[in-house]
Amino acid sequence: MRARTRALVPILLDNLIWVLLFLTVVAFSLLAGRFLTVENLLNILVHSAVLGIMVIGQSFTLVTGNFDLSAESNIGLIAVIGAFLLTASGEPSNGSGLMLNPVLTILVMLGLGFLIGEINGLLITRMKMNNFVVTLSMMIIVRGLAFLVTQGKTVTNLPASFKLLGNGSLGPVPISVIVVLVAFLLASVLTRHTRFGRNLYAVGGNRDAALASGIDPDRRIRQAYLISGALAAFAAWIELGRLGVGATRIGEGMIFEVQAAAVIGGISLFGGRGTMIGALGGVLLLSSINSGLNLMRVSGFAIDMVRGVVILAAMLIDAQKARYKAPAGGIVRSPSGGKA
Repeated sequence: MRARTRALVPILLDNLIWVLLFLTVVAFSLLAGRFLTVENLLNILVHSAVLGIMVIGQSFTLVTGNFDLSAESNIGLIAVIGAFLLTASGEPSNGSGLMLNPVLTILVMLGLGFLIGEINGLLITRMKMNNFVVTLSMMIIVRGLAFLVTQGKTVTNLPASFKLLGNGSLGPVPISVIVVLVAFLLASVLTRHTRFGRNLYAVGGNRDAALASGIDPDRRIRQAYLISGALAAFAAWIELGRLGVGATRIGEGMIFEVQAAAVIGGISLFGGRGTMIGALGGVLLLSSINSGLNLMRVSGFAIDMVRGVVILAAMLIDAQKARYKAPAGGIVRSPSGGKA
């Protein structure tokens, strides 16, 4: 009986996200009358686009057993630089006056995302620095740079063509929703059905075994950070289009929600486990909770409290997965690589 329980519990935990999402939708459908309207469901998907792109990037690093806490600040810096390059100088635009072509600006934003990801990856792999400390420090540094670029001013009057990804639609469906769903599909194929993806899981599951099998763990970790940086730039592009302005506080405080969505969707903090489709479920769950609570006119303090509970629940679920999936009598690793 105990062996059967040990086999069934991981299956339940792996698919718990879909049970929670179903129960959440049912609950808010009963408590908030407008929750199941087409307008609100599309609104949920639109507001989950940036979170979803960030979760994909975070999931690549988590699968290797690492974090990227700098992601939220990366969005802020890349967004304000993109807006700064696009717009006229002086009031009310507060831009650089360069008024670059939107395509060139997007390339600059992506390049900056790659650069930040490369710096994170090199410090962690070449300099052998702790990934938590590196990305936490980078989060603070990058946010400071965002303030220096604009002196804290909001950049406005972005070109309409640049904003198309964030606020455009194909018929009734927002372009950003289509893009994020395609991104999750591509990320799922990449991680589950390519050698590169299998290598990432191998590095996160057992670094020494991966090295012994001919995989270069440091290279794969750097590549994961490059992907995370590039997707932060992509998320900044979507958010700029949605908001229509570049503000230094874009993305501020999102990293905990990103981590929670990824982990409660099945991406393990211990590395080596989880799927992108499960992470999508985590994104939809958090977005549904936020929408439902807002429709019920719950105070912002209460919403923050619920988010905290969701983060704690995500950590609990991940810990139980590690506990039940560890070999009988085996050692469970903590997210930092130690013994738990």
